[in-house]
Amino acid sequence: MMRSMFRVALVVLALAGGESGCGPNNQPGTGGTGTGGASGAGGTGRAGSGGVGQGGASGNAMRDAGVPSPDAPCGLRTCASENASCGRIGDGCGGLIDCGSCPAGEICGGGGPSKCGSMPDAGPCVPRTCASAAANCGPVGDGCGNVLDCGRCTAPDTCGGNGMPSQCGRPCVGLCQQQVPCMTGTTTISGTVVAPTPMQYGPPDPLYGALVYVPNAPVEPFSAGISCDRCDAQASGAPLVSATTGPDGKFRLENAPVGANIPLVIQLGRWRRQVTLPMVTMCQDNPKPAELTRLPRKKSEGDIPQFAMVTGSVDALQCLLRKVGIDDSEFTAPTAAGRVHFYRANGSKAPAASGATPADTVLYNDPAELAKHDVVILACEGSEIAKPAAGRQNLVDYTSRGGRVFATHYSYSWLYQTMPFQSTGMWDADPMLNHLPTTGGALTCSVDTSFPKGMAFEAWLRIVGAESAPGQVAINVPRNDIDGVVAPAQRWLYSTMPQTVQHYTFNTPVGVMPDQQCGRVLFSDFHVTGGATSTSTFPAECTAAPLTPQEKVLEFMLFDVSSCIRPDVPPACMPRTCAQQMLECGGAGDGCGGLLDCGMCTPPDTCGGGGTPGRCGHTTSCMPRTCAQANANCGPVADGCGNVLDCGLCTPPDTCGGGGVPSRCGHIG
Repeated sequence: MMRSMFRVALVVLALAGGESGCGPNNQPGTGGTGTGGASGAGGTGRAGSGGVGQGGASGNAMRDAGVPSPDAPCGLRTCASENASCGRIGDGCGGLIDCGSCPAGEICGGGGPSKCGSMPDAGPCVPRTCASAAANCGPVGDGCGNVLDCGRCTAPDTCGGNGMPSQCGRPCVGLCQQQVPCMTGTTTISGTVVAPTPMQYGPPDPLYGALVYVPNAPVEPFSAGISCDRCDAQASGAPLVSATTGPDGKFRLENAPVGANIPLVIQLGRWRRQVTLPMVTMCQDNPKPAELTRLPRKKSEGDIPQFAMVTGSVDALQCLLRKVGIDDSEFTAPTAAGRVHFYRANGSKAPAASGATPADTVLYNDPAELAKHDVVILACEGSEIAKPAAGRQNLVDYTSRGGRVFATHYSYSWLYQTMPFQSTGMWDADPMLNHLPTTGGALTCSVDTSFPKGMAFEAWLRIVGAESAPGQVAINVPRNDIDGVVAPAQRWLYSTMPQTVQHYTFNTPVGVMPDQQCGRVLFSDFHVTGGATSTSTFPAECTAAPLTPQEKVLEFMLFDVSSCIRPDVPPACMPRTCAQQMLECGGAGDGCGGLLDCGMCTPPDTCGGGGTPGRCGHTTSCMPRTCAQANANCGPVADGCGNVLDCGLCTPPDTCGGGGVPSRCGHIG
């Protein structure tokens, strides 16, 4: 009784095709390559991580291609159900149905949409659009005997897959069938995602930007080595319901499936933990303790990024990883299986039991060695030590492929003379002058809140008690090696007297479009610790003291640099003018959801009357274009004949033009 007979119809559809996920249309699906049904209705197949599912050999695979299917119609629409006696209409699943032709002297649409008749007194048949037909996929009859192409679905969705004709969706299978309607309210799962910090270092801090979801398919393992992990990629496991945490780390999953043994995934970049909820009770909130929703401390609990820790003589960043919560067993030499591999510049060594600690040259002189790691941490070495050109280029190439770099103070040697890294900041690196004299040993820095993540950073600092004053942080032992940044590089912490940048980031490859960037670099011009570590063996150089406010600053940035990639400042949609679209008449869309008036024609000219859409003329009759022909799925668009088409609305977080393509729904990150 959890669902109506409509649910049964969907399950029948699901059985006809390959295994698939389910859920609301705006939820992420699976990636990778899966296998669909061999024939018939075809399905999308269950997909793995990072790509698209593969459809069946025939059936819906042909329907999604927008060509007539030789097999039986899917049954969502028929000529009879649409009261159509002529022309071709869509079957609602991406295929076409031929409803016949009209006798001599009559035309299709003359008697009403898809009905034969002579030319009515009201004038010629007015074709409908995809938007007016409530269609976002497959072919649809325009009511006048012609066919509209309303677009394709993104796997694992198929056209009509959720039982709604000409709408992208997927059959309800698996845990989708355990989502139940409530008389009041809904079933929710709530909690707070926190760092895996053990209690001896203080209470664990909440984590911003973590993805929490209930999977509806197997969650695939991460591939080994660096990869392009973007935030707009699809999460593995066909998320059924999902939420992303704010600065307070809190999440709430709405319309959660009910029952026993419900799986839950907590993910932040390549940090990922999978847990099982013993019971989710219907039609109420199901709060979960932070110990259940924290990130893993060791690989037996879940996924942890593979770190390359290059130890320096005066900055024990490895101790920050320990305080954040990575278990001591995961700190090893590269020949062992720990998640934090030690390479020694002039700092401490890995525990002797894990093997000999190699020099940092073993890492940066070998692109294959670099590529084994998700994040490279470059601790300050106590002085400016020049790095070889080949090693610096290897680091550039590593980040371009998706690698992440966390560098502090004198590790600017990797950045300020290395193109294109050098171009991201206004460098003022001078080892004799960069030590800042400050009253009481601390520099008051401001948090840059001019961008969304900066606002979240400031809110997070306030929540965890790391601010010295609202919007400010006290930095001990600061340096002055960079005065400003070059956009789109992003400043996070800065001072005005003197003018310094204490924290900044940029995505890589430098200079390419945001949707082509895969890696990230963070530079911090201050230390975690100031003591010598060159003779130490981990963890002798670390203290048992709780995280300091300054360490919390670096904690936030450590999770940021290892998260999925998105622009720090999302690009805004750039409206197009009539001139840019080569339009001189009629209404038009600006590509961002707005309307333009491109002017009127002087009789006898009409808009499009010369055969060129959006241009005045009078030699031929104008043939209006459709949303599909205009490659538009949102907002107003000129039909080329002086009128405006409504091409539909976007589903949040998408906006019209938000992905950088005019009149197409999308978003970056």
